[in-house]
Amino acid sequence: MSVTTAHVDIVAPVVPGATPGTVVGAAEVLDRGNRRLARVPLRAGMSTPVEIPREERCLVHGWSPYLSVQSVVVTGGHTQRAVLSARRANEASRGARKSGRAANGWVRLWGWEPDGHWTVRDPSDMATGRAATVATPQGGPAVLQIGGGRRRPVCTLVPEASLFTLRPAEHQPQGPVEVRPVADSGFTLLEALRLGEWGWAAVVERVWWDDPDVRGTPLFDLAVAYLACRRGDLDRAGQWKEMNWDRYETGSARIDVLAVDAWLARRRGDSRDLAWVLARLADARGAPLLSEGLDLLAAELARPLLESQAPEPGEALRRLLAPYLRASLPSSLSSFTAAHPERPEHRAPKGARPGNSLPFHVEADASALRIEWRVLSGAPSQGRDYGLAAERALPREPGLMVSEPEGLHEWLIIEDEDPMVLWRLARRLLDEGATTRVSFVPGRDAVAVALPGLRAGRVAAVLSSLQRQGLVQRLELSVGGARRELRMADAAEAERILAVLLREGHQSSP
Repeated sequence: MSVTTAHVDIVAPVVPGATPGTVVGAAEVLDRGNRRLARVPLRAGMSTPVEIPREERCLVHGWSPYLSVQSVVVTGGHTQRAVLSARRANEASRGARKSGRAANGWVRLWGWEPDGHWTVRDPSDMATGRAATVATPQGGPAVLQIGGGRRRPVCTLVPEASLFTLRPAEHQPQGPVEVRPVADSGFTLLEALRLGEWGWAAVVERVWWDDPDVRGTPLFDLAVAYLACRRGDLDRAGQWKEMNWDRYETGSARIDVLAVDAWLARRRGDSRDLAWVLARLADARGAPLLSEGLDLLAAELARPLLESQAPEPGEALRRLLAPYLRASLPSSLSSFTAAHPERPEHRAPKGARPGNSLPFHVEADASALRIEWRVLSGAPSQGRDYGLAAERALPREPGLMVSEPEGLHEWLIIEDEDPMVLWRLARRLLDEGATTRVSFVPGRDAVAVALPGLRAGRVAAVLSSLQRQGLVQRLELSVGGARRELRMADAAEAERILAVLLREGHQSSP
């Protein structure tokens, strides 16, 4: 029997500064049985039609990195438009946000010169709209450097001719300010990747492949390429390269394109092409524009190179990237502590406001955009109900089991007090093929990763990536009676720590 449907337009929420057509998030429609009827992109100034059963009451909820989206209820045949908006803060959260502090500091613009070095630009080249908005000029890649107060200076790689905001970022290692685009489809996709929101990422990505008019901007183009690499999709990554290589052979995205090229060469087993690309990456003497590129290169270089390569062609690149990995900070754009963009330092010296910089003041804005995760179970002091939490967070995923792991010396135990971190970790370990089985440990803030079949290099790459993305600051690892702490390590260092732990854990096993 056919079902009569009705047409409903889903309207994207208003994101300040977003140009019409910009993808600012994604939404889905759920019926009364919690079945997904549709998933659609949210594009600024546009509506997207969906069909829902007539007289059916449905929930429309969404996700955006720019604001928390308020859910709405629609009824087929009665609701013509579902207009999404920013979630209204309750009194408790409003009072908490009022306690946030304003931020003062300085911002300095660096430009990439033809001779292959970064030089400070005159402040007049850096247009400012509001006190917390900066526009980068034409003329090649740029770095926005933020400093002031007790903060160590932070360099963020940004594309040319783009508009960025300096916004409060409480509880972040770089201090109270972070650099992010005003509104950009590519940043929307990158944030979905950084936060492990694969479902929303797929919706945003589909816009790029379906609508040629959205292509041609570095962040969106590169985000689509990195998503293909994350999935291990050789065909899509190869198709992307054919479409975009000439466009980004030079400019701010040149290193990112080479990173994708290196990934393709390794996956295809093309040792000659891999050696050529790695040599070009080393000669480029810099970091990718996006942190996804830095993660990709770190993960690839941590794995053994092709046996036919002697000496290793990636050694020079590994030495070049090591300082960036040690100094990197959580961000979709490559950000690292440094007094000079060519010299990343984990503990860059603090200093007074330098020449050729502009002062700024960022208000503690009650409408500051952030993502807040809801605690799904009891207070930490009483322990969390991982059975319920896992059922809600990870439905129907066969590799994730909520049961007491037998013989804990047969498992790698990873502890963190935040259940969302554990869920993301479990997802990533299975998605990346790092292990065949992950269990939540009842009564403990921990997951157990099966040692038989564990791929140490991939586990290490996932753990270091989560730390670099700002999802976790430290992790407690244990095997049997052996324990190790992992804190802001690159993939190679994380793999060494994991190897020592596994060796000690097996020695301590009965």
